[in-house]
Amino acid sequence: MSRARRLWLGAALLLALVLIALTFPMRLALAWAGAGEAGIAAREVRGSIWSGELVEARLGALPLGTVAASLSPLALLTGDVDLAFARSDERLGALSGRLHGSHPRGVSDVNGVATLAGGLGPIPVDSLRFEGATLRFDADGRCAQAGGRLQLAVAVPIAGLDLSRGLSGPLRCADGRAQAALASQSGMERLTLTFDGKGTWRARFAIRVDDDPAMAATLAAIGFKAGPDGFGLTTAGRF
Repeated sequence: MSRARRLWLGAALLLALVLIALTFPMRLALAWAGAGEAGIAAREVRGSIWSGELVEARLGALPLGTVAASLSPLALLTGDVDLAFARSDERLGALSGRLHGSHPRGVSDVNGVATLAGGLGPIPVDSLRFEGATLRFDADGRCAQAGGRLQLAVAVPIAGLDLSRGLSGPLRCADGRAQAALASQSGMERLTLTFDGKGTWRARFAIRVDDDPAMAATLAAIGFKAGPDGFGLTTAGRF
């Protein structure tokens, strides 16, 4: 076989591989890479790995809505999931980031707003705002990497306090768990949330009363208990 013919066949093979990669269905790629085990779910998956769409997507307890998505072909070759996603929705707000199926699994560079289904037990968290957030966990569910910031908006007033402007703070790893140490703008209200890669979470919401007996009585009536950091409510659950 002549050199020119070998070059032509090589170019044709390369073109065929590119065309296959460009048109490979996103649905099949996610199933092959075990996206469900990584906590990714959607009512419907459309398009190819380069230009796909996940309809009513979820990441664990976080509803993502309908997002545009693309998969890294290099990650797929090793059976991994590395999915870039973006949502531009006037009603739900913008949201973007990357999902990682392993090595370690989780999310990175997340920016935007998501709701939290069910809140945090008796703490009525309505929405989460991510700012450059990274949360990744190893195979045992221990926090491997955490960074960026998180803001929680509390939808319902607690004991007359309006916390709709939210509590915010940094994300980090602490004792093998991801931790968000959040505070309101006044610093009078603080919420410490910790969780692991298996979905278990713990939260402590503390409110400083500062010699306000009426507020103290109201908080005690709804389950808060006096402590060194003010009146606190501790709760736990699973996403």
